[in-house]
Amino acid sequence: MTSPDTTAPPARTVFVEVSNTLDVDYVTGFQRHTRELLARLTKLDGPVRYVPVRWCTECETFRRLTGPETTRLAVFVARNEPARSRLASSTEFLPDKLKQAGRAVIHSKPGHAAREELARRRRLRNHPPEHTSLRIDEWPEDSWFFDLEAAWHNRPHRAELLPWLHRRGVRTATLVADVMPTQFPQWFDAGQIRLFSSFMEAHLRNSEKFVCISECSRRDVVALAERLGLTGDLDTTVITMGANFERADDDLPLPTEAPPGRYLLSVATVEPRKNHRLLIRAFDRLKEAHPDLSLVMVGKAGWMTEELQQEMLSHPDQGERFRWLSKVDDHLLDGLYRHAFLAVQPAFYEGFGTPVIEALGNGVPTLSSTGGALPEAGGEWAEYFDPDDVDELIELIERHLNDADYHRERRDALVTYHPPTWEQGAIGIATAFEP
Repeated sequence: MTSPDTTAPPARTVFVEVSNTLDVDYVTGFQRHTRELLARLTKLDGPVRYVPVRWCTECETFRRLTGPETTRLAVFVARNEPARSRLASSTEFLPDKLKQAGRAVIHSKPGHAAREELARRRRLRNHPPEHTSLRIDEWPEDSWFFDLEAAWHNRPHRAELLPWLHRRGVRTATLVADVMPTQFPQWFDAGQIRLFSSFMEAHLRNSEKFVCISECSRRDVVALAERLGLTGDLDTTVITMGANFERADDDLPLPTEAPPGRYLLSVATVEPRKNHRLLIRAFDRLKEAHPDLSLVMVGKAGWMTEELQQEMLSHPDQGERFRWLSKVDDHLLDGLYRHAFLAVQPAFYEGFGTPVIEALGNGVPTLSSTGGALPEAGGEWAEYFDPDDVDELIELIERHLNDADYHRERRDALVTYHPPTWEQGAIGIATAFEP
C-alpha cells in the first residue's frame, strides 16, 4: 500500500493584498485586524494556503513580500519621519513668499503630473531586481484574491483589477466591515464616499464571497446590492473580529491623566458617527447632582468634527472633571480601564464594536447604544440605550451612581466574560474558503 503524500500542495491558494497596511504609518482597526488575522491564517494547517502580496506598479502584477516587508507586517514600527517628495523639499529653504509660490506650483494640476512622472522614473530606477523572483506571473490553479484591508485606497482600482484577475482564472472575495459611507453620507467627506462606494460596487459586481464581521454588516451589504439592482443571493459568511488582550492588572495605579473619583470612560476616534455630544450632554446634566463624577474621552481627532473638537477643548471642566486624551498608549489605556466606573459607547452606528468588547473584557460595566452591530458585540453583558435619547443614557448612568449593589452585581458578573479571539476570526475565514 502506498502511503499518502503529506507534502502535496494545498488545494487552494488565497492571496491577500497588504499594500495599504504596509504603507500607512499608523494603526487603526483595519491595519490591526489585517495583521492579527493574517498572522493566524498563515499558520493554519489545512487545504488552503494564505499568501500576503502587494501590487507592484513596475512589475504590473502582484508580488510576494520582501523580508523587511514581512517583518513590518508582523510587527508595526512607526517611521521616524514621514516621507517627503523631492519637489516639496526643494522649497524648504526659500523665502516665505517664494516658498508659498513654489508650493502652489507643486500642488497645481501640472505640478501633480510632474510629481507623478518623477515618482515613476524614480521607481523604475530603484526597482529592486529581487522583484523578478517575487512577482506572480502565473497564478496557481484554484487561486483566490481576498481584500482583507482598507483596499479602497489601493491601486489599481477594483473596477479594473477584479476583471483583470478573473481573466487569469483568479476568483475574488472581500471582507465587509460595514458599508456606512453608502448609508450615512453625512458622516463622510466626498472623497471617502466616492472611493468606498466605487470599491464596494466593483466587488458586488465581480466577487463571489463576502466575509462579514457581524450580522449587521451582512444585512447592510445585502441591502446595498439590492439598491444597486443586483439580483441573486450573495455568498456571505459572518465571522467575529478578535479582541486579544490581557486584562488590566488589578494593582495598576490610577493614571495621573485620570480624574479622581468615579469617571465615565469612552474610547472612540472623534468623528461624526461616534456621537460624542450625547455623552457630553449627559455628563453636563449629571455633574451638579454628582460632584464626584467625571468624564474621560479617549481618541484621536478625526474628520469633519472641527467644531466639536473646539467645544471639547473649551469645555468648562476641561482638564479637571472633563478630559479629552487624544494620545494614549496601551499602558495608559489599561490604567484608565482599570479605574473606570463605567464605560460608555454612544456611537450612532458600528460595524462591530471593539471598544465594547475591550471594556467588558477589562471588567468595566458597559453602557452601549443600540447602533448597528453594537448589541451583537455586547450581547447580554452590556446595557443599552437609544443613540438619540439622552434621557435613556442618563437613566442608566444614574442607576449605577445611585445603586451600589446593582453596580457591584454588574461588575462581578463580568468575571465570567470571555471576549472573542482572533483565532476564532481566522477559523471563520478559513471555513469560508474551504474547497
